[in-house]
Amino acid sequence: MAKENEKIAFTVYEERCIGCGICVEACPMKVLKIENDLCVMADISRCLECGTCIRDCPQDAIVIPGVKLSKEKEKQPKQESGTSSKTLRVASADKKFTPILQHLTGLLHEINPVQVFEHAGTDITSLDEFELEGEKCFYRAYKAEKLEKIGISRMNFYGSMVADVLVITPGQNYDIPYYVMDWDESDEHIFFICDLMPSDDPGRNLQHLQSYLYEPLDDLYQIYSSIDGMKPSVFHWVRAIHSPYLVTGTVEKSGNNIDKLFQCAVDYFNAWLKIYKDAQSQNPKANYMKLIHERRRMIRVLYKENDPGVGSLNKFLGDKMADVALSIIEP
Repeated sequence: MAKENEKIAFTVYEERCIGCGICVEACPMKVLKIENDLCVMADISRCLECGTCIRDCPQDAIVIPGVKLSKEKEKQPKQESGTSSKTLRVASADKKFTPILQHLTGLLHEINPVQVFEHAGTDITSLDEFELEGEKCFYRAYKAEKLEKIGISRMNFYGSMVADVLVITPGQNYDIPYYVMDWDESDEHIFFICDLMPSDDPGRNLQHLQSYLYEPLDDLYQIYSSIDGMKPSVFHWVRAIHSPYLVTGTVEKSGNNIDKLFQCAVDYFNAWLKIYKDAQSQNPKANYMKLIHERRRMIRVLYKENDPGVGSLNKFLGDKMADVALSIIEP
């Protein structure tokens, strides 16, 4: 008989589970526990669906929809790394995953980004490309005019799930919104975040709401806010700091869902790109900009305290490099 945890579609076969606790120790996020000699999910908000518990379970007792991994599973064939240019490049994705980063980084060429190998006072050359169980991963930082940074990353969890992230952070003299895109794809599901995250509080600054959110995004939101079967995101802190036009949730990879998410990421990026091109430098010492800088500081604090990737990266990269990696893709 299979027992399903009420908080997540996380199934443990009772006749197989022996309550050994190996999965609890293996979980990089420490979200599993043993109750009544049975593995259960304790904290859905931090689960990565990375497949570690499935891989390490000696009894093949764990099932998570969209994560099909066992000790016997053969890796999918991988493509060799490639480059899109001398300044902006993204390694080729496994053929079974959607090439969202390849497309978005192609669009980024319009702003002439240049890759940097030092971030937050740390040499990040080792993050340019590394492997996790033979799967290629990276965290890369870029500089460009009007921007503090561009962060691009891919984590490939044992070939069962890919987490692709693109975050564009405005420069200190600019009040424009961030571009944020997170695409976490397994065999059957995609968890998606896409937004122009406001640099100012749109409830306080109505001009910011009108020019940077309503005018560029309202029509797009009517298209992409009602994707069939999208389950709302459990990350309340994400919804709290993003715009009213945030598109986020989990969908099955069926019908035209992938195409709609893909186009949403592209259309939101193009909306941001127009804002970027028109952006004018502001006085960073003006009271208006001081409020923006304080909001950005608090956004970083919230991300650092709540990002579910913290535990897994510490395991894979070590505490110091994990902190640096996350700072690359945090707003």
